[in-house]
Amino acid sequence: MSQQINLFNPIFRKQKKYFSSVTMLQGLAIICVACALLAADAARRVRGLQIQAAASATLLAETERRRELAKVQFPPRKRDPVIGAQIAEATARLAALQGASAVLRRGDFGNANGFSEYFRAFARRTVSGLWLTELTVSGANAQIGVKGNTLRAELVPAFMAELAREPVMKGKSFSALNIAQAPEAAPAEGGATPRRYLSFKLDAYGAGARTAGAP
Repeated sequence: MSQQINLFNPIFRKQKKYFSSVTMLQGLAIICVACALLAADAARRVRGLQIQAAASATLLAETERRRELAKVQFPPRKRDPVIGAQIAEATARLAALQGASAVLRRGDFGNANGFSEYFRAFARRTVSGLWLTELTVSGANAQIGVKGNTLRAELVPAFMAELAREPVMKGKSFSALNIAQAPEAAPAEGGATPRRYLSFKLDAYGAGARTAGAP
């Protein structure tokens, strides 16, 4: 007959550990506090974003308002056909003047300097008692015609000598000289007799013009 011996002792069994209710409540409280902190931080961030969005919307609305106001105050102007025609005409004139200037620079007309220097020369050379009434400069070789009056006949040669000192008059000679008594003027009020004077006329040509026109 066999006999079994029970060697199991309950005191040697591994005991399960259970959390107490206090510990569980503490853990739950910590979790709730953490969730509350996270929710508060999220709410704060959302409020900041909402404020930024509202500011951006306000700025956008103000920009749109200013743009619409600018459209009203400064409407786009329509092209004026009259102004366009004037611009086209001015452009054509400028092109014509530039073309004429190019022709003068090339010397196609034989006089590339114009006639202004002749008028300046006559303005510089003045003789007391002699005055000019007409001055013409024409032609490719600057043919000069002078009309004037003088109190004494000898002032005319003196005037011609003064003109000869001008560089622009080099190579020119006076081919015609006429001096005549000017018509007697009517007496002025009070019976004063006007002073008598002589009228003269001069014609000058360049060397080339004289040669071409010589018989």
